[in-house]
Amino acid sequence: MIRLLPASLLLFATSLAAQQNVTAFTNARILPGNGPAIENGTLVVANGKVLAVGGADVQAPDGATVVDCTGKTITPGLIDASFGGGIASDDANEQGEEVTPHLRILDALDPESQAFRRARRNGVTAVHVMPGTRNVIGGLGCVVKTHGDDPQSMVVKQDASLRIVLGSEPSSGNRAIRGGRVESIYYRRPTSRMGVIWEVRRAFFDAKEALQQTQGVPNAAPPSPGIQVLTRVLQGKLTAVTTARSEQDLRTALRIADEFGYQTVVDEAQDAYLVATELADRQVTVLLGAPSATTVAGGGMRDGAAPRSGTVRALAEKGVRFVITTGTNAAALPLVREAMFARRNGLSHRQALAAITTEPAKLLGLDDRIGSLATGKDADFVIWSHDPLDPAAVAESVHIDGKPVSRVR
Repeated sequence: MIRLLPASLLLFATSLAAQQNVTAFTNARILPGNGPAIENGTLVVANGKVLAVGGADVQAPDGATVVDCTGKTITPGLIDASFGGGIASDDANEQGEEVTPHLRILDALDPESQAFRRARRNGVTAVHVMPGTRNVIGGLGCVVKTHGDDPQSMVVKQDASLRIVLGSEPSSGNRAIRGGRVESIYYRRPTSRMGVIWEVRRAFFDAKEALQQTQGVPNAAPPSPGIQVLTRVLQGKLTAVTTARSEQDLRTALRIADEFGYQTVVDEAQDAYLVATELADRQVTVLLGAPSATTVAGGGMRDGAAPRSGTVRALAEKGVRFVITTGTNAAALPLVREAMFARRNGLSHRQALAAITTEPAKLLGLDDRIGSLATGKDADFVIWSHDPLDPAAVAESVHIDGKPVSRVR
């Protein structure tokens, strides 16, 4: 349902337009994300927020700056719920230990990263960044806007997730210490897929035991920071994101979550079409990495996964909740192009656009601020030359908190 600014507030906005730097974007086709398309629509923003969005009932307030968007399409800013860039160094894990749940990727973000600039140019205004995939439990992810002077100013949600990684990556290159001098941090365990799984289970065993020991005990000593993070997952207070590509690892992710009683989101999930029924039955959300790619390349191990272009359709038909991401795959296209390919492979226009706007906002618990255009929400939006899922579409102007952060010159 389209939310219009009440008449009383519209009058108030009109009287303050000049001093509050109100801008009205008029004559656009608006895809608000929370309702049907608005033809010849108007979007009014001020002080970083949406004042009004609608059709003929919404007029530019007196004194507002008016931007004519005839022939253009306006959408909410896109959200990449598994973003593999923006890190200050090439290594997004502290590999001195294989289980580091208490570390925060926020401490490694680089606002000047080329990855953020590329994302902005392609209409992405918010991203979910997680630690890398070399540790079994890598640490805490965060949600940030793609523009800012320093990491803290970009934060939308600081502790948004805990990243768990299955498959061969956390054990790749590791060697057990058998005496002699240790010359590398890669002389560490786990050294096999079985070892990776055991490290996850052991971490949650320890957290479960600590939780049981402190319940009902007054003035109990607090557990270690890592155990505190894992305890929040067990209590349903923190989202666990399990990176798993192959059918084998996806089934393991579900099994471990069932064993310890927490709900997990699965990430990458190239083989999700093989376990779609199980995902639907457990109401597990999928962060689907690069649905256009027919191979897993670059930053991640293949793990025997066999991507299929029809995965998005298979998940939709089974009623699995999913979002489209660029993830760790070096073969990924810009997020909007990934949605375009999903549209070609069976999703409706509404489903494809929702998978990069409203659905990731809901998943991240931020749909009260971002993901759609409605009164009171952050003024994060994109002005496109065409419909965004048209191959010719260009993000002509990208706005975060009402300010233009990328423009086609």
